[in-house]
Amino acid sequence: MGIDFSIKNFFYPAGIYRLKQTLDKTQWLPRGELLEYQEQRLAVIVNQACNHIPYYRRLFKELGVTPADIRHVNDLKKLPLLSKSTVCERNADFIADNAKRYHPVVYTTSGTSGVPMQIHLDRDSRILEFIYYWRHWGWAGYRLGDRFAELRGSFFMHGNNDALLLWQPYVRRLMLNNSQISSSRVKEVAGALRKYRPKFLKGMASILYFLALHFKQAEVTDISFQAVFSNGEVLTPQYRAMIEQVFDCPVLDSYGHMESAVAISQCMEGGYHINSDYGILEFEDPRPSENGATMVGRAVGTSLYNHVMPFIRYEVGDDIEFFAEDKTCPCGRTLPLVKVIHGRSDDMIITPDGRVVITLYVLMKFGAKLRFAQFIHESPAVLHVNVVPGEMWADGDNDEMLRYMKELTGKEMDVRVHRITRDDLITDPSGKTRTVISYVKQQV
Repeated sequence: MGIDFSIKNFFYPAGIYRLKQTLDKTQWLPRGELLEYQEQRLAVIVNQACNHIPYYRRLFKELGVTPADIRHVNDLKKLPLLSKSTVCERNADFIADNAKRYHPVVYTTSGTSGVPMQIHLDRDSRILEFIYYWRHWGWAGYRLGDRFAELRGSFFMHGNNDALLLWQPYVRRLMLNNSQISSSRVKEVAGALRKYRPKFLKGMASILYFLALHFKQAEVTDISFQAVFSNGEVLTPQYRAMIEQVFDCPVLDSYGHMESAVAISQCMEGGYHINSDYGILEFEDPRPSENGATMVGRAVGTSLYNHVMPFIRYEVGDDIEFFAEDKTCPCGRTLPLVKVIHGRSDDMIITPDGRVVITLYVLMKFGAKLRFAQFIHESPAVLHVNVVPGEMWADGDNDEMLRYMKELTGKEMDVRVHRITRDDLITDPSGKTRTVISYVKQQV
């Protein structure tokens, strides 16, 4: 989830207030009433899709299906799965013909799967995203207006990539550039945290882990938080243990994506809750896990709010382990539980000067010019960038890519950019094409 909330997101106070009141209640509803709320929202989205979105208008006609046939969650199986490649190839067909009335804003996915994609989010879905974070953080005691710090490199990518931090007083947020987090700058980070005194910290799991590791190695022991919020990738037990030990607080993990169809968040009791009032989560091709007590399935999500570009039965691309029988959480919330999110398995890159690069925001910068990009970390100081160019890729973009990658990875990294075809991409034994492949043994 990469929406950057700014002052303009607060121009809809009535909408924010109404949805906050609603979602504060739906997390406690009996399961039957929660399902009823889901299906009320589903009916709105299906009607919008069938009547105003070219792709779905044609699909419903071809299948002989009407909105009246999709009244319940189980009815979704009457529709085929939607792949990311289909959305990328036919992007304009997924935009509503009445989009302007919903005040859409265009975002680009971070491209962690190798293919960046444009997403149009309407006012309601942006409000939803804000309320989702507000509610989840509230589980750890956050109140609107509390100071917090956020580790995010994409925030700095259009300005000074070498900047370490920026304090935003109007939202009481300390932005920290995760591409600049290294052992050589850990004292600067600690100084900023002492100065601005954030109560909470948010970031990608591995970046949080390496920040904690740097603090431990530098013997910084006076930085703590009320809670740390992890997102963006799998939070391993190793990561969690280090973060909680160094920052002396719990880590609350969350899972979501820019397409705004699925959201899972962890409560203070440790339970991973499906936010059923945010989107509909299905598990495709469920199979027993090794212990037999749980099942593993591919995540498939359906939007409940976005009128401009809703996704119905969208293949998210991650495996999620869920309980064969419903479980209840000691926290009392009725939002369903899953056991663990397996996610994707991209490797990390650690540069010679100690920076940790996980999501390479170059994919966002070049956007539609790229069909795919794969990063091969051959040796500690050698990084290959394999580019599958799109139609808009120009002769000078190779040099621009090289320059930008050098800014991200530092002067000591030998970056080599190669133009290749899709067939030349490296795949693993299962046939999966990973964005980042590292042959370097990392010291963690």
